[in-house]
Amino acid sequence: VMKGFNDNELYDFVNLTKNKPVDVRFIEWMPFAQNGWNNDKFVSYKDMLTLLQEQHEEHLSGNDSIGVNNENGIDTSIFKRETDGANDTTKWYSLQPSSVGRVGFITSMSQHFCNTCNRLRITADGNLKVCLFGSDEVSLRDALRMKKENENELSEEDLRLLVHMAVRGKKAVLGGHGSSQGIKDADDNRPMTLIGG
Repeated sequence: VMKGFNDNELYDFVNLTKNKPVDVRFIEWMPFAQNGWNNDKFVSYKDMLTLLQEQHEEHLSGNDSIGVNNENGIDTSIFKRETDGANDTTKWYSLQPSSVGRVGFITSMSQHFCNTCNRLRITADGNLKVCLFGSDEVSLRDALRMKKENENELSEEDLRLLVHMAVRGKKAVLGGHGSSQGIKDADDNRPMTLIGG
């Protein structure tokens, strides 16, 4: 979601969850190489919820009324907080009073989930990334090819150790950059289109 670009469309997407069993997820704009990220266009998860509440009020008919129940700034008559999975990257909600689908927010910048992240990525060119925001990569492709050229196959144990060492080297928060601005300033990561998700 980007301020001034698509933040006015949130409610239209959320409305899809009323009668359809779909999950709609909004992701905070993340800084990657060549994507033009800047803080002025950033919309946080809390800002998205505020926008959705405002857009909900605009869509009310004359017979509807907005509730006054409030929990941490979230109108609970509009959104019900659902249970997230143990390693979920999404904060799940459902539109009230009874929606068929769910609405989720991926809060990787404003409320990162690095401490519960259990994801690894293998890029199209065979590199293992232990953090989406980190520039450190281990070439599994090269390790597999090097062993083949020496006529020795890379054993499962060798591969396990290689992955284990990469995971142990993972930085604690946001690839070691500390914040979204730190990620942008470092400018040492691939574009998301070359990472995959």
